[in-house]
Amino acid sequence: MRLQLISSSQPKVAILSDPFFWGRGYRGFRVIRRLAQALLAPLVAAAITLAPAPASAAPNDEEVEVLVQTVLEASYKEGKYKEALDTLNLAKQACAKKTACSTKVRAKLYVALGTVLAGGMKKPADAKAAFATAIKEDPTIALFPEFTSPEIEKAWSEARSGGASSGGSPDTKDPKAAAGASGGSKKLKVTYDGQAPARGWRTGEGSFYYEQAIQAEKAREWLDCATYGRASYEAEDRTSTLFLVAGCEARAGLWVEALADYEATVEAASRKNIRQMSAQAQRRADELRAKIPKIVVQKPANATDLKIRLNGATLSEDQLGAEIPVNPGERTVVATGKVNGAEQSFEQTVNVAEGETATVEVKLVPKGKAIDRALVKCMQDAQTQDQFDDCIAKSRKLPLNLKFGLEFSAYHDSDKVDVVSPTVFFNVENPTSGWGFGGSFLVDVVTAASTDIVATASPRWTEQRYVPALGGHKKFGDVDVNLHAAMSIEPDYLATSVGTTVAIDLKQKTVTPSLSYDFSYDIAGRSGTSYEVFSRRIQRHALDLASSFVLDKSSILTTNFSAVIESGDSSKPYRYIPTFSPDIAPRVLPGQSLATVNFYRNPERILEQLPLSRQRFALAARYAHRFSASTLRAEERLYADSWGLKATTTDLRYLFDVGKNVRIWPHFRFHAQTGAAFWQLAYVAERTPTGLQVPALRTGDRELGPLLGVTGGLGTRIAFGENKNWGLIASGDVIYTRFLNTLFILQRFGYFGALTLEVDVE
Repeated sequence: MRLQLISSSQPKVAILSDPFFWGRGYRGFRVIRRLAQALLAPLVAAAITLAPAPASAAPNDEEVEVLVQTVLEASYKEGKYKEALDTLNLAKQACAKKTACSTKVRAKLYVALGTVLAGGMKKPADAKAAFATAIKEDPTIALFPEFTSPEIEKAWSEARSGGASSGGSPDTKDPKAAAGASGGSKKLKVTYDGQAPARGWRTGEGSFYYEQAIQAEKAREWLDCATYGRASYEAEDRTSTLFLVAGCEARAGLWVEALADYEATVEAASRKNIRQMSAQAQRRADELRAKIPKIVVQKPANATDLKIRLNGATLSEDQLGAEIPVNPGERTVVATGKVNGAEQSFEQTVNVAEGETATVEVKLVPKGKAIDRALVKCMQDAQTQDQFDDCIAKSRKLPLNLKFGLEFSAYHDSDKVDVVSPTVFFNVENPTSGWGFGGSFLVDVVTAASTDIVATASPRWTEQRYVPALGGHKKFGDVDVNLHAAMSIEPDYLATSVGTTVAIDLKQKTVTPSLSYDFSYDIAGRSGTSYEVFSRRIQRHALDLASSFVLDKSSILTTNFSAVIESGDSSKPYRYIPTFSPDIAPRVLPGQSLATVNFYRNPERILEQLPLSRQRFALAARYAHRFSASTLRAEERLYADSWGLKATTTDLRYLFDVGKNVRIWPHFRFHAQTGAAFWQLAYVAERTPTGLQVPALRTGDRELGPLLGVTGGLGTRIAFGENKNWGLIASGDVIYTRFLNTLFILQRFGYFGALTLEVDVE
């Protein structure tokens, strides 16, 4: 069953956005897909680790951002500067309450005001004041790259020079330009006015600013120290001054600039044979290099006229996809470009801490949204703040993503078992609010006339199984809580299960541990017989501990440990076990024909009897790596249980893109297992004065015996539709099973195929 709602959340940035399909297992003669779902769930959950968490939002952020972007895209671009200014002033009212807008959105609003005032209204003083307010709200804020002009940049520069910033754009290796490139420079509070140079100095300017830097260092005013030190170094390039500048920059949080200056100090000190300073600067440079966070910016495919900026600095082609050192704190990636001739844009802010590496995948979307004229009119007519807030509340629409589809799968094997399984599924997701829910409904139609059925003198039979499932999740910050429930309804078996999964995003979603618990309650009966007359209760407690790790920009590792505690009698009420006398049993051979077995077996019909409890344990690891146009995925799973059965399963898929809309993948799977401890080819039954003595535990289920299995197949996905949001998926597998110590058959060929149609609607 293709049930996608079990994921802990939907990823916003998908480094490995490939479909992964798992084969179906079989229990007796019925298709059991729980194993496929259990294996799929951790991968889906792991996929969320690839997206940085959005910055915390305030209630009016979305509406104000829409107004800002659409004002610039429409009114400002069309030269309607008065209209643009009026609308932005309305947006200011939406952020009047401190808690109504985040500092980032409020800063963006004032940058837009300054842009209109400087570029359109030609009011540089007012523009400078608006820009200064923006910088005060968010020191890392930058201009809108697509809406700049010399007048705007001049007002911005004047506003910026009046205050400090701890923000940073990509680093520069030029120590003289480092502070300015990062936005870390400050305006000199005290300027040189012609004093004579101090003793040992060639220039009065150099000695004056050095003394100011020393005083700032003593006062722990690190940015002032770096600024004065820089001015002194530019007047007189002393190595000790550069060393002082690097130290002040490091303590001010300008790690990228400090590293560049420490490296320049090492080079200069080595050249002048100042060994102690060179060694000390090298040691500090090494310490900083290990601490500096990095950002990897992945460019979009099929985009033209692409411009990507990191905190206002344009990134070159060779920087894209590479690790870019940055100072710790919030960093904003802004991109513009064209897709199929249409202008599109992207913006995302990430917060990087010491030693972290954040990945931002640029996904261009249509620029802005149409201005809600009704919203603007409502805001203009509002007489009170409450009325103003009501306008925003009424304008809000629920941003939903809907995915639904149909799947039809079929199975046939050489043991005369046939299964057809139609499925419908849907999933609704609200990515901004962090919740989603979905469900599916599957029907299995099973027809069987296998050797085991013939051996018990049963006729060929056909029955249906119905499997409804529902689930949903809600994010609370970095914690995602998932609830799910499912049923399986057959004429002689009713299975119910409920469960929950709690996952938490750590280290910018590069590590996502999760804990799951599921409880199952099954009722096994006999077809045509009321559960009140005959039934067996089976309970299961399943615990799953998983974690996913983003190893680098293209690789992900998922580990998983699961334990299932089962109690109840799962013996099949239809399965009769042939028994043999002590002298005949040693001569029974694997694969013995039905006629031969019937000739030598004891006449009594003995029902299967399994242990009344079972503890299962599994350890799995999955590794996936994305190449430029393909993905390799490998998984290994080790299994053991209290019945003595041990197994290993290896699964490999290589998915590669053929053009923009087609993906194909070969599939290989190998499975090997030992038999259960009580498994026997020929069970011995002895006649005694008190009756026939049979083994306490016995089974005819060859899936509990030793076997080898090999699966090979091929799949493809074709995207179509105007927005490529329709997908047609076709897959097929050939499954060969070799039974090593069983009666009747020694091998089985199975053939499985599935056809899925899915639609994404945003």
